[in-house]
Amino acid sequence: MSSALLKVENLKKYFPIKGGVFNKTVGYVKAVEQVDFEVNKKETFSLVGESGCGKSTTGRTILRLYEPTEGSVLFNGQNILDYDKEQMRKMRKNLQMVFQNPYNSLNPRMKIAKLLSEPIYTHEAYSKKEVDEKVNNMLEKVGLSVKYKERYAHQFSGGQRQRISIARALITNPSLVVADEPVSALDVSIQSQIINLLMKLQDELELTYIFISHDLNVVKHISTNVGVMYLGKIVEKAETEELFSNPCHPYTKALLSAVPSLKPNKKKDRIILSGDVPSPANPPDGCHFHLRCKYAMEKCKHEVPINKEVSKGHTVACHLI
Repeated sequence: MSSALLKVENLKKYFPIKGGVFNKTVGYVKAVEQVDFEVNKKETFSLVGESGCGKSTTGRTILRLYEPTEGSVLFNGQNILDYDKEQMRKMRKNLQMVFQNPYNSLNPRMKIAKLLSEPIYTHEAYSKKEVDEKVNNMLEKVGLSVKYKERYAHQFSGGQRQRISIARALITNPSLVVADEPVSALDVSIQSQIINLLMKLQDELELTYIFISHDLNVVKHISTNVGVMYLGKIVEKAETEELFSNPCHPYTKALLSAVPSLKPNKKKDRIILSGDVPSPANPPDGCHFHLRCKYAMEKCKHEVPINKEVSKGHTVACHLI
């Protein structure tokens, strides 16, 4: 029996492509294709990859912000994809999301007190005094003064707005938080503050994170386990230290070669990938990566690689392994 808080199995999300005079479905964008992973309580599982690889769609499909095409999402052993609308509404307080852009994710017409109290009233029956206490406590937890709660979101800096977004996500006391590129829209000087805040809150509130990012330095700092995505699929998955010290998939190696070294005298061999990411509406046969892989063999063009375990917990989908 798995002890994982979240277990994602064979998750798929296809978006229909409409065309023709009658606006019929003529194809599908295969944004997420057979994704599998587990996240244990109080751990952070990161999804990394280039823009358009399906990271954010995976996060949103897990929370049913997008309805999945196929698969299962087991939260505490229960498949939430089978839940009806009312069951899912009750479950929402346990599953929250921090969005990428704090400038767009906060309602500009609401004061901060209303932004934070609204989710509480949606899910629980508390008195106004109890709600005020919860709002005040959460503002203090994310490093903001209580006196700011009568202001509007536009009166805050980007870093402060993301603190408010985090407070809004955590106000219902969730177990799982999906953080979708939570620092990419912020100044570099602010990014480390927000990452450290997320880690501090994880310890204090015993949170479990799915962390979505393309910044591998941030991922290395915050993650317990990492999944590398390419064109809708996870091509490599391992504990963070194992993945960074022993990358096996050619795509993972290319991503890691692009990470700036903290030791300026240590020269790194940069792996330059040829071509662009293929369209998920028309993915190549066989291994999706073979068009950009210098090690591609004939079988890579026709056979889909299966996941192989190279060491405990370290799986790779590649014919070279």
